[in-house]
Amino acid sequence: MLFTASISVCAETLNILVDKIIAAQFLGEKALAAITFFTPLFSTVLFVSAVVMVGTLVCYSFEIGKMQKDRANQFFGQGIILSFASGIILAGLFTIIRSLLLRGLALDADLIGYIDGFYTWFIWFSFLIPVNNVLQEMVYIDGDTRTCNLSYAALLVGNAIFSIVFCQSMGIKGVALGTLVSVLLSIAILCTHFIKKSNTLKFVWYIKWRDMAAVVRFSLAEASEFLMFALFSSILNYYFICSFGFGKLPVLSMVYEIVELSVFFNGIWMAAEPLVNTYRGEKNCKGIMRSMQFVNRTTMKEALLASLLLFIAAPFVISIFHIHSEGLKDTAIFAVRACAIGFLPLAFSKIYANYHVHENPFISLTFITLVMFVSPLISIVTLGSLFGPKAFWVGFSISPFIAFALGCLLQIAIYGREKFPLMIEDPKDMANWFITDTKLSPESLLMFRDRMGRIMERRNVNANTRMRVMLMIEELGMEIYQHNNGKTVYIEFALVFRNDHVLLVCKDDGKRIDMTDLEQSINDLRMYLINMFMAAQQEKKYLPTANYNRYTFKFER
Repeated sequence: MLFTASISVCAETLNILVDKIIAAQFLGEKALAAITFFTPLFSTVLFVSAVVMVGTLVCYSFEIGKMQKDRANQFFGQGIILSFASGIILAGLFTIIRSLLLRGLALDADLIGYIDGFYTWFIWFSFLIPVNNVLQEMVYIDGDTRTCNLSYAALLVGNAIFSIVFCQSMGIKGVALGTLVSVLLSIAILCTHFIKKSNTLKFVWYIKWRDMAAVVRFSLAEASEFLMFALFSSILNYYFICSFGFGKLPVLSMVYEIVELSVFFNGIWMAAEPLVNTYRGEKNCKGIMRSMQFVNRTTMKEALLASLLLFIAAPFVISIFHIHSEGLKDTAIFAVRACAIGFLPLAFSKIYANYHVHENPFISLTFITLVMFVSPLISIVTLGSLFGPKAFWVGFSISPFIAFALGCLLQIAIYGREKFPLMIEDPKDMANWFITDTKLSPESLLMFRDRMGRIMERRNVNANTRMRVMLMIEELGMEIYQHNNGKTVYIEFALVFRNDHVLLVCKDDGKRIDMTDLEQSINDLRMYLINMFMAAQQEKKYLPTANYNRYTFKFER
């Protein structure tokens, strides 16, 4: 799921990157410079899309964590409705400002022609993107990564093929039309998920102001990232043209894409988010900490690897953007390497902005504002004004370090060092949670069973309950193992101790199967025993979450 999540969060950014590469390769540096003027507009579209998409995803997974499927369906239905409404508003807005924007640009006729040509189909693109993005994220969280991957392939590969074909006869209009056709194809592929048996998404016509506000709140971090970048790029475009002229605009256009592609790191968070929000719904502080340890390690590895690869491949990167002019090549290579240096703090700033959006939107917004707007704008403009064009690009490397350091210091100053960085509200509650997970096998299952038995004995759980919990672990685990026919399955058991009851939570990433369903067919002795346990167990719930099964059982203590 990490791969799918990483592609998901940067799919639209990659789509724009494809447009820039094709425009540069087939139409030249002036066409690449023209698309630079669409960077703020693209970011505005992605901002509006993220407001609906991210908040819907968070609210849906949080309700799933609380085992409230009907409530989750309401958020899904609301998300679809809001995505269509957002697309209509964006298309109308860009239609209105089109003539105003073109009249306000003091550019040569060729550049104006490229901008106007691309704008023709960009308006329709802005209508479809919110719908496509919401569908992608909801199909992803429903566990259908295969359909998601096919939709991303249609979006990116389709864009490249259609744009090249249409570009031959239509010029830059063909590049924009190719993008539009690829989005339509992506939506068509995503819709096939709803006719599959594995689909658990159910559209409900639902709109409520309070829940719309919740969606906006939980979208704050990722959506603000696009909004801040739209403001940043608008101001920087004006400063750059006034200070250094039009000649190096293709380099700035390329740098924008490198910075925006850092959204790839959000995929790490997106892969962990359904599980983290499920733990939040369970009020499982220990599970949150374990998940964030994985997120930290993965972020560190990916960011350092990306920095190294980009630093080494800088000459290749500029050739992709068709930057061959002698006056631009050295500048472009230097700019790429400057951006690569700041990837690590940039990645961590985005990860923790997304993490805090659920519990503390202020800290989330602080990280995003610092790393995407305040710090880069001040650093880049100050260095460029004082030390010239080369120092301008250095600002892209140092600003993420400054932003991340300021964000951390501000969080510690306001909330104290003891709550840094996760701000878990009640760390004492971790003493009531016991989690164990590994690759499922008969040997590991027996180890789980015995370990849980000893834990319950130490916590003074009565013997009858201990026996029932241990039998449930063994029989449920063995049935999951047999049902997957030797396929590698990872399983997690958790015990939660409350004053009057014990909660057993089981998660596995194997085939979808509802063991609590008393109507399913019984074809072996173990399934017969499981069916008996489920009939006798009064408080039980099954709910698939993202890419895994999740069972909860409540036992009197």
